[in-house]
Amino acid sequence: MVSLTFPKPNEGVAVLVDIDKCIGCRACQVACKDWNGRPAVKTEFAGSLTLPKWLTAEDWKVVFFYEGKTGKKLMTPAGEVTFSQFELAPLPYNCMHCAAAPCARACPVGAIKVTGEGAVVINKEECIGCGYCEAACPYDVPKKGSDGRYYKCTFCVDRIQNGRAPACVEVCPTNVFTFGPASEVIAKAREEQRRGRYVYGLEVNDYVGGSVRWIYVTSDRRAFAVKQHFSNASPRAAQQIREVLKPLTLYGGALLAVGLTIAGIAAWRQRRKEEKEEAGTK
Repeated sequence: MVSLTFPKPNEGVAVLVDIDKCIGCRACQVACKDWNGRPAVKTEFAGSLTLPKWLTAEDWKVVFFYEGKTGKKLMTPAGEVTFSQFELAPLPYNCMHCAAAPCARACPVGAIKVTGEGAVVINKEECIGCGYCEAACPYDVPKKGSDGRYYKCTFCVDRIQNGRAPACVEVCPTNVFTFGPASEVIAKAREEQRRGRYVYGLEVNDYVGGSVRWIYVTSDRRAFAVKQHFSNASPRAAQQIREVLKPLTLYGGALLAVGLTIAGIAAWRQRRKEEKEEAGTK
C-alpha cells in the first residue's frame, strides 16, 4: 500500500443521478463503451433487462433494472382510492469514485491514481493484477480483463480535464445526470433531501471516506431500486485487516530489525569474551 492524497469531498467534481428521470434507454451505457473504446460483447437474455448482469472489464457502465411496487392514489366519485402499482426502475451504475477510495488504498503498487478532480483511475500499465482493488471495493466495481489487469470507469477524466462532461452525462436525453463542481452538486443533493426525496451518497460509512462522488436521488416511487442496489455496499473485512496491520508491519519490522541487531551484538560480545577466556587458560 502506498501513500495517497484525496481531495476533500467538496472539492473537485461530482454527479447527481436523478433516477426519476431515467427511461432506461441505455444511451449512457453505449456512450461509455464508445468513448473508452471498449469492444461490443454478445449478451444473452437471462430473465432481466439488465445486460450484462454486472460491470465487467469491457462494460464500465451498466443500466440495472429493478422491479417493485409503489403506492398510487386516485380520486374517484366515491373518494380517494389507494392502490399498488408495478414499477420498473432503471438505475445507471458505474464506479462511485469514493471520497477516500478503498481500492486505491489497497493497491500495493500505487497503480490506482486519484486526480485533483476526485477521479479514481487505474493505470493499466502499472497494474499487476493482484485483485486487491476488487477485494477492497464495497461496490464490486473493478473487474479483471483478459490481459490479467483490472479495469473500471475513469470518470472520463480525460474529458473533464479538457472542459467537457463525462460521455454518459453528455449523451443522456432526459438529463438524468447533473455534473459540476462537487460543492454545487452536494448542495443540490441536500436541497433535494430537504424536499423529502431519498438520497444515497452523502452520508456513507467512513470506509469510503464518508461520501461518494456519484450521488443518487429519487422520489419514494423509485427509492426501492436505490436501496436494493446498494444493500450490500459495506466495508470489506480483508481490506480493514490489511489497514490495521500495515502500521504494525512497518513499525514491527523496524523493531524486529533493531532487536536482531542488539541480539547479534550481544552474541558477538559473548563469543569474544569466551575466546579471551580460552586464550587466558592456555
